[in-house]
Amino acid sequence: DCHRLSGSSWIDDELVCFRDLKPGARHHYLVVPRTHVGNCKSLRKEHIPLVEKMEEMGRSVLHKKKVTDLDDIRMGLHMPPFSSVPHLHLHVIAPASQMSITSLRNYGPQSYWFITVSGKINTQEFRLTSAEKEA
Repeated sequence: DCHRLSGSSWIDDELVCFRDLKPGARHHYLVVPRTHVGNCKSLRKEHIPLVEKMEEMGRSVLHKKKVTDLDDIRMGLHMPPFSSVPHLHLHVIAPASQMSITSLRNYGPQSYWFITVSGKINTQEFRLTSAEKEA
């Protein structure tokens, strides 16, 4: 279980979660592994439990922040070269229905460079795939 570090930051043995500096919605957090993982293209089969734990922490933080509609969220990773930081980080955004036009361009369902986390990980390619590609 994660515990609060300070303000809007949480930490556990493997992950840190903090508020995004340029939030795309009222709640916009980044979940980051404490050990270095390059980006979503460097994910391998052995990273699946880590990514699942990142998603779990994101949902936990939203719950702690009193977000009740977990169907109105976006969780995902940016594909290089559109990732601004060369360290794996999961965007956790809520409510998705209230994202600005700019945020929708960066994190919305039509964004081809934002890979969503839907609880389904494509183990054939050993990387996450968007819900649209899995359908």
